[in-house]
Amino acid sequence: MTKQLLLAAATIWNGIAFTAAAESPLPDTGPSWTDLFDELAIERSAPDGQIVVRFDGTLEAASRLDGPWVPLTAAASPFPVGESAERRFFRANDTDDTAAFASRTIVEWAVTGPLQQYFEVAFAGMPDGIFPPRREKPYFDASVTVAGRTIPVSLRVRGNSSLQECPFPKIKFKVSRENREGTPFANAREIKIGTHCAEGGRGPIGRLRDERATFREALAYEAMELLGFVTPKVRRARIEFRDTSPGGDPEFRGWTVTRMAMVMEDPEVVALRFGGEALSDEEVAALTNAQFAPQLIADLQFFHVLLGNWDYALSEDGRGLWNTDVLRRSDGGLIPLAGDFDLSSWVTEQIRPSAPWDYLPNLPERDRQVRFDLQTLRQSLPRAVFDAAGARFNARRSDLELLVSGALVDDAGRTNAAAHVATFFDGLAAVARGSEKP
Repeated sequence: MTKQLLLAAATIWNGIAFTAAAESPLPDTGPSWTDLFDELAIERSAPDGQIVVRFDGTLEAASRLDGPWVPLTAAASPFPVGESAERRFFRANDTDDTAAFASRTIVEWAVTGPLQQYFEVAFAGMPDGIFPPRREKPYFDASVTVAGRTIPVSLRVRGNSSLQECPFPKIKFKVSRENREGTPFANAREIKIGTHCAEGGRGPIGRLRDERATFREALAYEAMELLGFVTPKVRRARIEFRDTSPGGDPEFRGWTVTRMAMVMEDPEVVALRFGGEALSDEEVAALTNAQFAPQLIADLQFFHVLLGNWDYALSEDGRGLWNTDVLRRSDGGLIPLAGDFDLSSWVTEQIRPSAPWDYLPNLPERDRQVRFDLQTLRQSLPRAVFDAAGARFNARRSDLELLVSGALVDDAGRTNAAAHVATFFDGLAAVARGSEKP
């Protein structure tokens, strides 16, 4: 079970270290103030006098005590923060690491079942070609082991275009009520897993086919959450996959492989957080009058531009949605839920240009594409809607930069994400001035 969440905060301002009040509510009994500050302390280290934060659990930062709080998933204690005139608060999040989404640390799982058998049924890794194969994706019995406890689950292959280039495809599993009570999945009955896809290289559609892609995509979801969108909870994981497929060529059966991965709430679990439900694929395909909030659609389009994501479709009436789930609130209203960012340049580092060749030809490709996409949005949206979307993003710029700088991601992925953030805001400023013409 998740322990009581213990939070303390500290700040550095103009080179002076302060410790602030602990977050409330606090338990009626339990840790003293001294115990709380054992969870987090800010001090000058000896002998160099560098300012560091010492903490247990996961370190989070914010420019205001009331947030938003940015997870520094790569931070290790003691964490050097340097001196700055900018006020910055920190808190330590100390929870049970085995619960599915209780922490930002890397969780250790094992997934066991006839994986290869059902990868083959889905023709994972085979391009569609002239005569596309019929890709079956049924549920099958498997298990997930966490902290020495093995839990029965129903598992299936998922994905659309990814199945054409991923011999190790995305998967999802669900846990029955009787099997999840008292387990790390008590509040997470359905979970998606983003895997390493293949053993390296790039697929014909453009995916990065190694485990670096999973942490990069996790960072995209964290950015979406930071910007205030409805977002599934995500967590980085190290998973041992154990195949138990019967029959066939023994060279391709019975394998075991360990890879970094991203685990994520299923949309149905996201919807339950506000008393709603997720629409089925068939219901989403039948939408004609979703009446999504126009401002939310514009804001999500801005987010896709930030990620360099082209593999999606959005509309106010819900027609033709792609890589967008839909949640129904308890009052019947519908909310679009963005996802599947594995083809975005935020993950792949590869720009898919659509700007005309003569549009700002002297700029680098990423800059050209961002400005073209934003300029296109400016021309298609009411000015007040465009400006409101820009204001939403500008208000979170420093938090996005902090998120990327402290994220648990490979160095090239961090550099790439930081470049996306900088290019997006440079482009937004230029387009808002009206200085760009498509």
